Amino acid sequence: MTATKPTMKMPELLVFAKSLAVGFVSAEVWRAAFYLGANFAQTLSGIPLWAKAGGVLAGLLLCLIYSVKRGAHSAAARMGRSLRLDLLIAIGIGIWTNELASPWLAKAHAALKNADPHWAPAVFALLCAVLLSPLVQQYWPRPQRTTPQLYFLADEEIGDENEDLLASEAQAKSFAETVLASGAHPGLVFGVDGPWGVGKTSFINLAERYWARAEDKAIVCRFEPLRYASEPDLADRLIRDLSAAIQRKVYAPEFRPAASRYSRLIKGKADVSFLGFKLSLEPSQETVDELLDDIDEVLRRIGRRVIIVIDDLDRLDAKTTNNVLFATRRTFKLSQATYVLCYDTEVLAGSQEEGSRAREFLEKFVTVKLSLFVDSSSIRDFLRRDWQRADNQLGSIPSDTMLKLGAVLNELASILDGDLAAKYLPLVGDLRKVKRFVNAMLLMQIERSDLGRTDFNKRDLINLMLLHLNYPGLFRRIYAEETEGRSGTFSVRREYGEPEFKNSADFSKLVADHKGTAGFLLTQLFDVTSLELGDRSAVEEAVLRSRACFNHEDLRNLEGYLKLIVRFATPEPRETFVLYQEAVERVRKGTSIASVLTSPDFRLERGEHAHDQFWRVLVNQSHDFTRAVAEDAIDTLIDYMPRYSAIENQDSGLRQRSIYSLLRLLDRAGWGRTSGRRLPNTAENVIEIAWRIFGERSYEGKGLVQRLASSDRGVLGWNDLMLFRLQCSADRQGQIYNLHSALIVHQDGSAATTGLVSNLALMGMRRLSQEVFALFKRTYIDPRRNFFSEVSDAPVEAFLGEASSQLGQQASRGEQSEQSAPSLAQRVSSARSAVKSFVVYQLSNSLPPNGSGVGCGHYDECGAGDGGGIARQMNEYAFGVCFNPDFHEDNVFHFLDHCLSHLSNSFFAGGNEEGYFASKAGLPGGFDPKEMGRYWSQHRQLIRKRVLQVEERDVVTPNYIASYREDLAGVFTVLDGLVDEATALEVESDKLLPNPS
Repeated sequence: MTATKPTMKMPELLVFAKSLAVGFVSAEVWRAAFYLGANFAQTLSGIPLWAKAGGVLAGLLLCLIYSVKRGAHSAAARMGRSLRLDLLIAIGIGIWTNELASPWLAKAHAALKNADPHWAPAVFALLCAVLLSPLVQQYWPRPQRTTPQLYFLADEEIGDENEDLLASEAQAKSFAETVLASGAHPGLVFGVDGPWGVGKTSFINLAERYWARAEDKAIVCRFEPLRYASEPDLADRLIRDLSAAIQRKVYAPEFRPAASRYSRLIKGKADVSFLGFKLSLEPSQETVDELLDDIDEVLRRIGRRVIIVIDDLDRLDAKTTNNVLFATRRTFKLSQATYVLCYDTEVLAGSQEEGSRAREFLEKFVTVKLSLFVDSSSIRDFLRRDWQRADNQLGSIPSDTMLKLGAVLNELASILDGDLAAKYLPLVGDLRKVKRFVNAMLLMQIERSDLGRTDFNKRDLINLMLLHLNYPGLFRRIYAEETEGRSGTFSVRREYGEPEFKNSADFSKLVADHKGTAGFLLTQLFDVTSLELGDRSAVEEAVLRSRACFNHEDLRNLEGYLKLIVRFATPEPRETFVLYQEAVERVRKGTSIASVLTSPDFRLERGEHAHDQFWRVLVNQSHDFTRAVAEDAIDTLIDYMPRYSAIENQDSGLRQRSIYSLLRLLDRAGWGRTSGRRLPNTAENVIEIAWRIFGERSYEGKGLVQRLASSDRGVLGWNDLMLFRLQCSADRQGQIYNLHSALIVHQDGSAATTGLVSNLALMGMRRLSQEVFALFKRTYIDPRRNFFSEVSDAPVEAFLGEASSQLGQQASRGEQSEQSAPSLAQRVSSARSAVKSFVVYQLSNSLPPNGSGVGCGHYDECGAGDGGGIARQMNEYAFGVCFNPDFHEDNVFHFLDHCLSHLSNSFFAGGNEEGYFASKAGLPGGFDPKEMGRYWSQHRQLIRKRVLQVEERDVVTPNYIASYREDLAGVFTVLDGLVDEATALEVESDKLLPNPS
C-alpha cells in the first residue's frame, strides 16, 4: 500500500487575528501611556532625577514581581520553545497597523495629549493597587493554625515515592517506561485493574512522576469522570480537559479552536429562541474525522504524546461508564494519544445488564491490562514498623499516640502473618481499610487508655471492631443481647452441673446465616471449638478474665468490649486482672510486696478490693515461688491482716479471707524451697510447714500461732488464730494436703498421712489445739482477764480496718447520717458478737471430727488423751470468770448476750416456732449444759433483777437481731429447764455414790 500524501492544512485565521489584535492594542496602550506620561512629566520639573528614576523602577519592579508570581516567565518560555515566528510577525504587523491607523484616531490621541496631567498618576496608582492586592493577600501573615485535639487519617493517594509504603515504585516505573516505549498507536489502551483501596490512583501518581521527568516526550491528562458524572456530554468535557492539559505544557494557540469545533460537532445542532422565533443552528459539514485530524496535526507538530488517564471508572454507574467508554472511543483517531483506564472489573461487571455491556466494552478497548495486588506482608510491615517513618501519611498522628496504638497494630500484623490472613484480607487487605481501622481506634480514644493495663484480648478487640465497621447490623444485635447485664446468643455458657463451656443453641444457626467473613469473625470470637475451650477447670484465669466470649455472672467481658467500642468506656485499672498479674510478676522479679501494696493503685484509702484481688492472684500462682518471695508473701500477709476489715460485706471481711490465703500460701510455697528446683512433697519436706506454725528450728520466735495472736493485735488476733486453727482440720476438706501432712508428721513421725479423714484430723489437730489453748490460758485464764469484756471494749477502728478508718472515726464522733449510722453500728455489733461466739466456741466445744472441724475442747491440755480437759477448763473460765457477777455485776450481760446470740432457726429445727427461738440444743453454744444450768441456778435471781433495770438492749448477730424485751423470756424458760436437768443429774449421781456408813 502506498501512503496517502497528507493535504495541506488550512491556516487558523482566528489565531493570527488574535496575534494581530494583541500587537495593535499593545501599541495603542503604549501610545496612551506615553501621552499621559508626557503631560505629567512637565509637572515634575522640580523633582530630583533619582526620585523620578526610583518611581519608574518601583513600578517596573512591581509589574515584574506580579508577572513572575503569575507564571509569565513560564508562559514566555513555552512561547519561545514553540518557535512561532509567524505569530511574532503577526504581532509586529499589528503594531504597524496601529501606526497606519493613527490618523483615524487623531481626535482620541489629541484628547489624551490635552488631558489633565494628573490622569497619569491616577492610572498608575490604580495599576499599583490592582497588582499589589493579590501580592499583599498572599504574603499577609495568617493566624497560626490550632493544633487539633484528635487526629484522623484522610483517604488520600500518595504523591511521590517517599510515601510509597507498599513497594509499588518499581512496578510503577516499569509500567511508565512501557507506556513511553510503546510508541503512539491509534486506540492503544492500557488497563490498570484492581479492587477499591488497592492504590490505583497512587500507582498512577508514581507513574506520572516518571512521565513528568520525560516532559519533552509526553503530556499527561488526568480525566476524572466522577466529577462530571452529571454532565450530559462527557466527550465534550474530555476534550476540554485534554485541551487544558496540553496548553499548560506547550504553546499551541490553534489547538483550542480545533477542540472547540470538535466539541460543537459532538453536541450537534443547537436551538436558539429570539423574540419568539426559534432558530436551529446546524454545525458545519466538517466531519468528526476531519476535526480529529486537525487536533492530531497539532499534537504531531508540537512533537508530544498525550497520555490520557481516566481514573475511578468503576465508581460510576453502568450507564455513565458506557458513556465514558464511548467518548474515549470517539477519540481513538488521535494517533498521538495513549489511554490508561483505572477500574475494577468485578465492580463494573456487578450488574446484570449495563454491567455486562461495560465488561464487553473493556474487553474490546483495553489492549494491555495490568492487575494490581497488595501482599499481606506489605500491610504487615506497615503495621509493625513503616508507620513510624516520618514521611508517610500517618505523619498527622503524633508518634506517642501511634505508640499507644502499637499493641493493637502489632496484633493485627500478627494476624496478617498467620494462617488466617486470607480470611482477614477482605477487611484489612489494603491501606484504605487499615486507615479506616486506625481512625476507628482514634475515635474510640484508645490511646488515652493504656490497653496494656486492661484485660482486653487484642485479637478479640480487633474482631469486634471489624464487625462494627463492616457489619453494623450484626454488631448492633450483639450489643442489644449482651449489654445491661444480659447474656444472649453470642456468649458461651456452662450449664449447672456440666464441666464444659458450650455455645447457645441459636449460635450455630446464626453462623450459618452469616456466611463469609461475618460468620468467620463470629466463630473467631465466640465458637468454643475455635477458641479451644474445654473443661472450665483447665481454662486459666487470664483467659476467663480477658476473652470476649465470656459474659455471665461476674465475667462481663463482652459487655466491657462493647462499651469500649460504642461508649469509649475503659475499665478502671483496679477492676482489671492484668493489674494484679503484672504486680505478681514484679514480685517474682524481686520487688517487695509491701512496695506494691503501697503504690497508688493499691492504696487502702481507695478500698480493699485491690488488695483482695492481689492476694487471690498471688496465692493462685505461688506454687513456683522462690524462698525469698514465699517468705515475703507470708510475712507481709500476716503483717497486713490487722489493716483489713473484719466486718462482713456480702461475704466475709478481707481479714477473714486473708486467713484462707495464708493457709494456701503455706501449703503451696511454705516448704521445700531451695536455690534451685523445689523439693518433692514428702513428709520429711512438708514438715517445714509445722515448724513455721509452731516457731521451731529456723522459725524460732516467728511461729504463726504467736504472731497471729500477739498482744498488739488484741481480741481480733484471737479470732484470726481460731479461724486458722479451724481451717487446718483435715475433715473440712480444705484442699491443703501438704499442711495436713505436716501437722500429722510433726505430731508423730511414723503416723500415716493417708487414710480415714476423721482419724487424720484427730491426729493433726491435737498439738495445734493444745498450743493454742496454752497460749489462751496464759493470756486470759491464768490472769483472769475477761475475754468478753475486751471484745466489747475493742475500738471500732479495729473492726473496720484502714480502708474504712475515716468512716469509723465519723461513727465514733456520731457524725454519720441517720440512715448510715445504724447500719454501721449494727455491722460492728454483729462483728463483736461473731468474735465472742466463734473464739469461745472453738475453744470450748468438744466435738470430734465430723466435717465441721475438731473442737479444741475435745483434747486434753497436754498428752495424747482426748478426754475433753480443755473444754472443762473453758467452762470453768467462762462461768467462773467471764459470766461471774462476783467479779463484776455487768458480767451477767455477757452471759445473756451469749444466750441471745445462740438462738436456733425454726426452719432447721422443724418445730412450731417462728423465726429464731431459744432451744436447749443451741443455747449452750459449745459450753456444757450442766455447767450452764448450775450457773443459772446460782445467779438467776440476780440476773432477773438486773434485767429489770435495763430499759432496752439488743444483741446483733450476722443472721438476726435479738431483743432483751422480746427474746429473754424464752431464754429463761430454757435455762430453767437446764437447771431441772442439772439437779436431776446431781440427784442421780448422789444415788450412785457408795454409802459412807
